[in-house]
Amino acid sequence: MKTKSLLLGLALGAAFSFGGAARGNEFGIDVLRLSPRAAVFYGDPWNNAILVLATSKGLVVMDSSWCGTIANGFRAAIQTEFKRNDFAYLINTHEHTDHIGGNEAYSDLPIVGHESVRREMLKSMSDPATKVKWRDFSAEQEIAKMRDYYAKNYPKFLDSPAYAGCVKCYQAMEADFHGNHVLVPPTVTFDRRLTLHLGDLTIRLMYFGGFHSVGDTIISIPEENLVMVGQIFFSRGVPAASKRLAESTTPQMVDNWFVVLREVLGEANETTRFLTCSQRQVMGKAECQRFSNYLEKLWSGVRQAKAEGKTLEQSYTVLPLQDFPEMANQPNEAYRGTEWEVLDIHRQNIGFFWKVLGR
Repeated sequence: MKTKSLLLGLALGAAFSFGGAARGNEFGIDVLRLSPRAAVFYGDPWNNAILVLATSKGLVVMDSSWCGTIANGFRAAIQTEFKRNDFAYLINTHEHTDHIGGNEAYSDLPIVGHESVRREMLKSMSDPATKVKWRDFSAEQEIAKMRDYYAKNYPKFLDSPAYAGCVKCYQAMEADFHGNHVLVPPTVTFDRRLTLHLGDLTIRLMYFGGFHSVGDTIISIPEENLVMVGQIFFSRGVPAASKRLAESTTPQMVDNWFVVLREVLGEANETTRFLTCSQRQVMGKAECQRFSNYLEKLWSGVRQAKAEGKTLEQSYTVLPLQDFPEMANQPNEAYRGTEWEVLDIHRQNIGFFWKVLGR
C-alpha cells in the first residue's frame, strides 16, 4: 500500500471555501451540496473530497481520510448535514493511506473496495515498517512544513479556518498513529465490477486499477448523473500515471481503462458531473473525454513506436506533447519544489507505457 509522505495538501482548492462549513466541526470541513441526495465533504490536510449519498436504504460514504479521529469528524459532519445516522456502506476508491486510514470509524458497516485494496491493506498491516512510520510521525514537523509552504505561496490561507482545521488534523493523526490506530480492510470485494442496489439509487463500481493506484475505481451513480473518478485525472494538468506501477500494470489492465472510459462517456451527457476524491472542481464530460483521448492516443503511439523498433529515447522525440492537442496547453508538471516533483509528466507517461509494454 502506498503511503504518502504526510506533508500538506497541495491542491489549490485547499485555500478556498466552496460550501458551508459543517457546523460544530473542529476540522474545518466544508460541505458542497450537489442535490437533496448527494453532498461532498472537503477537509483534512490533503483537501480530500468525500462524496456521500443519502439513499433510501442508508447513507453511503466514499473514503475515510487519514485516521479514525478525523474520520469520526467527517462522520459527525455527514450526520449533521443530512440529519440522519443510518450509515449503510463505506466505499474505498483506492488504497492510498489518506483514503483508507480512517476505515476504523466505519467498522460497524460493510466496507466495499476492490480486491486489490484489501490485499494491499493486509500487506501493509503485516509489514513492520508500517508501524515504524506511525511511530515516527511528527505533527510538529508536518505543521511546520505546511506553514512554510503556504507562507511562501498562499499566505492568506494561514488565517483561514481551513488552515486551523489542517493543524488540528495533524495533531489528531499524531495522537492516533502513536496510540491504537488500526487499519480495517474492505469486507466486501469485487474483481472487475460491482453494483449496489440501494432503493432509489444505484451505485456502480468499475475497476480502473494501475494508473494512479493499484485499486483505482470509477464509481457511477446514474440516477444522480454523477461520476466519481477518484484521482485518475483532474480538471487541469496532464494526467500522470504512477511510474512505480509500471512494473505491475499489464497491457490488459490498460486496455480495460478504455473499456471503462468508453462506457462512462457513452452514458454521460452535457449535465453529467465528474468529481475527484481530492479536488473541489466539478468537471464535465468534455474534460473526461479530453483525458480519455489523450491517454488512448498516447498508448497507441507508444505501441506503434515500439513495433517500429524505436528506442525509448526516440519515442520521446516522435511523441511530443504538442502533438496531443487534448493536453498540449495544460500544465505539464506537478509539485515543483517538493518531494513529489514531476517536471515533465508527458515524458513520464511515455516511459510508463514503454515499461508496461515490456511486461
